[in-house]
Formats: sequence, structure tokens, C-alpha cells
Amino acid sequence: MVPKAMRRLLFTASLLLTAAVLRAGDPPRPATADEMALFKEALRNSAQDTEHWAYTETSQLKASKGGNQGETIVRFDPSKPYGEQYTPLLVEGRAPTERQLREYRRKGEKRGVQVARAAAAAKDPDYVPPPPQLKIAGGGVTLDAANPRVVEAGPDRVVFEVPLQSKRTDIPLEKLQVLAVVDRAARRVETVSLRVREAFRMKLIAKVKAGEARLDFTVVDPRFGPVITNLTGDFNVSLLFIPVNGTFTRTRTEWKRVKSFDERLQVKLGPLQFLDS
Repeated sequence: MVPKAMRRLLFTASLLLTAAVLRAGDPPRPATADEMALFKEALRNSAQDTEHWAYTETSQLKASKGGNQGETIVRFDPSKPYGEQYTPLLVEGRAPTERQLREYRRKGEKRGVQVARAAAAAKDPDYVPPPPQLKIAGGGVTLDAANPRVVEAGPDRVVFEVPLQSKRTDIPLEKLQVLAVVDRAARRVETVSLRVREAFRMKLIAKVKAGEARLDFTVVDPRFGPVITNLTGDFNVSLLFIPVNGTFTRTRTEWKRVKSFDERLQVKLGPLQFLDS
């Protein structure tokens, strides 16, 4: 079994990736007014209504060091009390232990605190929703959605490059690239990808050599906006000078529309977020 610290590093590495292939010699260009309007509308249409969807999430990490962990299957249901919202069915291929059950209960309770804070903040008349963020190396990286650039513009889809911002100096943003593929007709996001442009060192003990990861958005009910159904990725890192390669998958199925446990939440649609481990 891969140690927990290594799993977190590998998961971080697995979030480094791309979905679209760039044509050599075609640098991104500024978006036109129409493309900017399309991008902003697509972000609004693809915001995640996390408080009203229950689903089953199946995840698995396969690494060259540590082997196949086995599937972890968790049912998430925001209609239940916070301590019961995460129900693990399998943890790395085995029935959850009492300790693991307690960890998932604490995860739900922590989520309840975060939801309450967000609801309180939203009551402020000057409240501005936070920008989309990624979790990289344990820290927040903001997507500069106000300044996207166009990588490719076709009749059906536009591929945008989204700049990254962070107050942290230990995250080499210039070595990462985020791409968002937008459907012109539906005016929504189809995929969001992150890839490693160039190798870099992370927290002194791991060197990320290459990697890519991708989020897929799917409409599971035409009455509502798209939901994130898949996160896939692969990575190539050197951990304590030991090369580690692997793949990561996280799939959500069995979607069900529910009423949230705490309807005090005033804002239904939240910003686009990548999941943390």
C-alpha cells in the first residue's frame, strides 16, 4: 500500500495535465469581444451546484511504486447531516475500518463549517464570489478568468488558455498551463485541463517531470447545468530520487437531484473548483 504522504504527493502530481493538443508555432492570442463573452457565459453555465447533487464517486490510483491500490468508492449526499454526507463503501479495495469511517465523518463535518462560512459571506451585500481555484502542492492557485487567451477557435469549440495567479512563490506557475474547451452552441465548458510545460521540484522531495489531468463536464439532466463526471490524469515524478509513474481516475455516477441539508445556503451556484484530495 502506498503511504498516505506519498498518495497526497502523487495525487497532486496527477492534477498536472492537458486535454487539447497545441499546434506548433501558434501562440495564444487575445480573445475577441465575442469570445470573451462566450467564455464568461460558459463559466456561469458550468458553475457547480454542489448542494443539490448526490452521486457515487469511484477513484483509483495506479503507481509504478506501490502498485494498484484498489478502488475507493464513496457515496456523497448533501441532503444528509454533514457528518453523514460521505459514506465510504470501499477504501482501496477493502471494507472501511472504524477509523476510516470516523475520518469521513470528520470530513463531512468540516465541509459543514465551510458551507456555513460561505452562506454567511454571501449575505453581505458587497459579497463577490471567489474566483475559480486549483489545489496545487497543498496551496490555492487562482485562475485569472478575466484574461483568457485563445489557443484555437473552431466552428464548434473554442480552446482558451487561462492564466494562473498565486501569492505563493514556491509554485512555478510559468511551468503549468490550464486549458478550457468551450462548446459554442451550448455555451458551456466541456473540459478543463492542466499540464506540465516543464519539469519542476515540489517541496524539495519530489520532482515533477511530466503530467496531465483533465476534468470532464456532462449534462446528466437537461433541466440543470453540467456536472463534473470524470477526473483523469497521469504523472511522472521523482520522489526522493525514486522514479514513480502512474495514473489516476475519479468517476462520478448514479447522480440524483436532492434538497440540501441546510437551505440557509443562499447561493446555489458556486465557482468552478477542482477537488482536493
